[in-house]
Amino acid sequence: MIGLSIDTGVENGVCLFTFGSVRPFEVSQLWQFGGGAQGLKDWMEREACYAGDTSAGAPILLGSNVIDALVVEKFTPRPQESFAQTQKSIESLRVEGVLIGRDFGQHINWAQPAAQYFMGASSLPLAQKKMLSREFLKLHDIYPTGKTVGRKNADDAISATLHAIAYLRRKRHMPTLRAMFPETRKEES
Repeated sequence: MIGLSIDTGVENGVCLFTFGSVRPFEVSQLWQFGGGAQGLKDWMEREACYAGDTSAGAPILLGSNVIDALVVEKFTPRPQESFAQTQKSIESLRVEGVLIGRDFGQHINWAQPAAQYFMGASSLPLAQKKMLSREFLKLHDIYPTGKTVGRKNADDAISATLHAIAYLRRKRHMPTLRAMFPETRKEES
């Protein structure tokens, strides 16, 4: 099976991944690019990413790949007195509009931003949870760098990768759980 995970924003991160009935999560390809909503639209055209006739139940395609799972980070407003609605702060919402406008909406498995930080206790500060998540990717030899994606950093590609893994955790995809989370093997014994 093939999945596509998108971390939305001014910089977009995209992770194409595979998984199967006996095969754990594996990164196939990563992209990270700027341009917000327009950047995503341009990427979709360049990579031939589109939804078929959704009224007929057609799948999403990325080139010749049929996408079985589409995971997208959901825009979440952060109400704070010091938070100002800027173009940058709401660009994720515009990116969602591109996806919905291209008939991807019914296929999307929405992910809350915090879902990618599944390592460590929920009470840990965000900075520590980010560090643990990145260490998790390094441990499994799937930590991208800016050089990997041709950008100054790979922050959004990292988030897209973490959202893909978090999605498979939520779905209790056992090959991924057994391969990446040793405590799963202990629970089965």
